[in-house]
Amino acid sequence: MADEGKSRHNLWASEASLSLLGPLRLFGRAGEDLTPKPRKTRALLAIVALAKGPVPRGRLADLLWGDRGEEQAKASLRQALYELRDLGTAGFLTVERGFVAIGPKRLSTDLGEIEDLVAKGQPADFADALQEAGWPVLSDLDDVTPELDEWLREERSRIVTLIVQRGAEQAEIALSSGDAASARRIADCLERMDPIDERAVRVGARADLATGDRAAAHRRVGRLEQKLLEELGLEPAPETRALLSEAPGRVEAPKGLEQRPVAVGGRISRRVILACVAALALLLAGAALVYWRGGAAAANPSVAVLPFHEAGQRTQGYFASGVSDEILNLLSHERSVRVIGRVSAAEIAGRPNSLEAAQKLGISHLLDGSVQTAGDRVLVIVTLTRVSDGAQMWSEKYERKLGDIFAVQSEIASTVASRLSRSFGSSVNQTTTPEVYDRYLAARQLLRDRREVTLKEADRLLREAIRLDPNYAPAYAELSQVLILRSDHPTSYGTLPFRQARAEAETLARKAIALDPNLGDAYAALGFLYLYDKRATPYYQKAVALSPQRSEYHRWLAQSLWLLNRYDEAIAEYRRAIEIDPLWGINYEHLTGQLHFIGRDAEANEVARRFLALSSDQRGKLQLLRSMANDESRAADNLRYARALYAAYPQERIMKFWLASPLSLLGENREAAELMSSEPIAHAALTGNWVELAKRAEGLGRDYWERATLWNTEKLLIASGRSDVVVRLYDQAVPFIRFGAIDPALIYTPDTVLALRTVGRDADANAVLVAAEKASAKLPPRGVGHIQRELDLISFAALRGRNDDALNRLDALTRGNPVAVGSLPAMSLVNNPILAGLKDDPRLLASDERVRAAVNAERGKAGVPPISNEAWVGDPKSLLTKN
Repeated sequence: MADEGKSRHNLWASEASLSLLGPLRLFGRAGEDLTPKPRKTRALLAIVALAKGPVPRGRLADLLWGDRGEEQAKASLRQALYELRDLGTAGFLTVERGFVAIGPKRLSTDLGEIEDLVAKGQPADFADALQEAGWPVLSDLDDVTPELDEWLREERSRIVTLIVQRGAEQAEIALSSGDAASARRIADCLERMDPIDERAVRVGARADLATGDRAAAHRRVGRLEQKLLEELGLEPAPETRALLSEAPGRVEAPKGLEQRPVAVGGRISRRVILACVAALALLLAGAALVYWRGGAAAANPSVAVLPFHEAGQRTQGYFASGVSDEILNLLSHERSVRVIGRVSAAEIAGRPNSLEAAQKLGISHLLDGSVQTAGDRVLVIVTLTRVSDGAQMWSEKYERKLGDIFAVQSEIASTVASRLSRSFGSSVNQTTTPEVYDRYLAARQLLRDRREVTLKEADRLLREAIRLDPNYAPAYAELSQVLILRSDHPTSYGTLPFRQARAEAETLARKAIALDPNLGDAYAALGFLYLYDKRATPYYQKAVALSPQRSEYHRWLAQSLWLLNRYDEAIAEYRRAIEIDPLWGINYEHLTGQLHFIGRDAEANEVARRFLALSSDQRGKLQLLRSMANDESRAADNLRYARALYAAYPQERIMKFWLASPLSLLGENREAAELMSSEPIAHAALTGNWVELAKRAEGLGRDYWERATLWNTEKLLIASGRSDVVVRLYDQAVPFIRFGAIDPALIYTPDTVLALRTVGRDADANAVLVAAEKASAKLPPRGVGHIQRELDLISFAALRGRNDDALNRLDALTRGNPVAVGSLPAMSLVNNPILAGLKDDPRLLASDERVRAAVNAERGKAGVPPISNEAWVGDPKSLLTKN
């Protein structure tokens, strides 16, 4: 054994190589397989090898032993490092007290060899290397830990993007030198890795045509068309189709097929998900914020584009901020520069010491400037400052005709990128006339102020812009989003009928895509049609791929992934949103909510503490505190924060809803109803006006189901003897479920089962019950999601006649978290129609009393008197708590 150890040491001193493409393998100079047997040891080696710098020991412990106690995790890490001791002795691995890193000697990898071939510009050898590579990356390390699975997804995305990007470049080089055969081989490999990357398909089709193989070019583009249609509901870009415009035998897709809704539950492969988030993963690799890396400096340059100042004839403010926004958008396409989101950049600009604020966030550079207009001339002055020492690295003046502002924006973005990074591309933005652009910028500024009056004005300006320039795609995309925000959907801000707003918004979004297939805003607008709906997922994925540094796109994508029960992927997207815009409170609000949902409460609290320490945005802080209180069933705190928000912003629709919710939960239904006086469905539910509630519900038709859960309206209709209304609404919705226009999760509920049974449709009721049980089973085993699952199980047990099971579960839940069992509007458990057969059982009455006692305890904290048992139970007609 001693001789074997000596032999291995000599081998390390000479050379070692690591295979990352396919299963991880460690080889010696003579090809000996020296791969560590424990998977976590192999994973540790992979993490360190792929990192752009030292990896903190705490990070390794979290990724590989996060389910163990701190001391046990440290011990396990020490054991794994001991198993890699020969690498350290030979200089390939550096192990320090606080971190682990690749050592001073190069540990060669197959991925590094591919990158070296790119640098040498040898397409034929590059093609050979791709054909020999295994796939996927680190294929033997799945399902080690949930944290490592998340890391694997990000690394695979990054590597896919890197190889496809470099491969397309090598194929272009091969074509230009007359080596079409190598170009074809490269394109074939890239298609295997990412079948919906259009650049790779285009260069492959050109190589096919260059060799005279038109049939192969047709097949290649045809495969792309099929994949895009099946998995994203999209068509290839015009330039892809144009490659075959003169080739015979082309088969056109049926007219209108590209507008077919994406079916709920339709297949979306893991490979597509990786491809759609790949661009962002590449940007984030090695450049995480202080928040996620415990204070380590960012490996890549980062820049915050501060809102520009405005002077001259235009003094409304939106023109200068619009110019800085456009520079931010253009700069965000650079692959080696991390761009901070506009919300965080605006807060940094508002701080007394912006350099200090930027330094705390790990930002390396600030871009500031001013815009001055006079007549048809515009003067833009830009300054790039290094955060570490406040040194002015660069300053420039641009004086142009106003119509040339687009060229100025692109020039500034390219110049900044070239100063910060060796590699930068040619940013391209939409161009139009100054008059159109002026209206577009003004509308976008108004859109951020989520009020009906400002949204209406934004609508008017964007319609003027479209009238003046019918080919300006961004105006169509922006107007599409404005219409959804102007709708009367419960989460929106206006009064336009939602169905009408959605129909026009879809037409506008698709027009924007037709005008510019690479406009991320347009795909985001398509996703926005569905708001909080899983059908939006492929559109948000496309928006993220095209605009990887738009924080809100990652947040929207996360919301849709969450509805698909893809919790880890959603958490990763929320984190990306925070990394891009680390001072935007809504990102933290959503992330903490989802962490609470899956039971990661300590992590949620740490996320919240980080934002509260970093931010000076009082509104954002209050909203986060309110959200945390809501997640943790602290109704009195929820009410306190909601009152503060409503006092500050009394005209905002969302503030009224946030205040009405805890009021009703605590039994103050009358005060809640006053706040909801302009919301017919909510007001009818809170006042017990069952005739009006039924009328309003039927008037909504199939749109009812998107509102049913907010105020428990389905349960209230059944309890008030109107199950027939629910069944008619169900029958209207069924055809739309079949082709994916309505999320079945909204309809397949215990309440729907009861309504169908009440009218004698037992077969339909049983089918819905089975579907509801399957959906509920996907909820997480801990956290807020677990509480929802337990509530479902109580209902399922009662519906199936398992009364003891229902009562035992209800007993346990009301002992553990009784406030969470309360309803909106507040009413006694004895009035719950699903539990009607149990209302005389003492165990139900005991559970109901625990809920009332818990509500009274929260009322006491809020300074309001308790509710008596008589007022709590109400009467059979009103159903609701009397208060």
